[in-house]
Amino acid sequence: MKSKDKKIVQQEKSKELLALSNQLFATAKQLSEYHADELKGSMAYAISYAQTAAHQDMAQLKALHGAVTAEASKRMEVYQAKVKTILDQMEGKSVDKHLKEARSVLTAWYKNAKKKIPQGAEQLGQVAHNVADAGIRAFKEGRKLINEAAADAAKDLKKTAKKEASKAKKVASKKPALKKVPVNQKVAKKAPAKKASPKTTPRSPKKPT
Repeated sequence: MKSKDKKIVQQEKSKELLALSNQLFATAKQLSEYHADELKGSMAYAISYAQTAAHQDMAQLKALHGAVTAEASKRMEVYQAKVKTILDQMEGKSVDKHLKEARSVLTAWYKNAKKKIPQGAEQLGQVAHNVADAGIRAFKEGRKLINEAAADAAKDLKKTAKKEASKAKKVASKKPALKKVPVNQKVAKKAPAKKASPKTTPRSPKKPT
């Protein structure tokens, strides 16, 4: 594979992995919220059960249990419908191993929850954790590809700089060398300038006596 093609493949793959990790994190967050709702429901049920049990009202306990079970079943149906929507969105989008892993976890929960309503809510926390783990692994792999691409780009720049320096060196070596003047060559002496002869002042003629 050519270096240019490899870079394109790395870029596309890293984008896909980072987008996938975001999708998985969003899914895990949603599942965590479902699990939190179930925990709140369980706590409320436990408090109501304790208060009713204190009065030893068996009929009221039975009615409470029936009401809580019915509410939990309704919530589970909502969760299942939402998880089914998530699974449909994941279907056929990518063959990435991380997405396959998350889809497998969600599919297993979905099938199991249909058989054990409302007990399927108990596994929501673990499912959210597994999906988040798949998202983390996808993110790390995407970052790794980005770092590799950056390292390759740095190597290419270094190679290009070396080539340019080598070309410049070759061009410089082809230029004609300047002739050097020997150090011991005697410089021609200039002829000394002739001294100007002093002007003689003409004698004035003697006057007759």
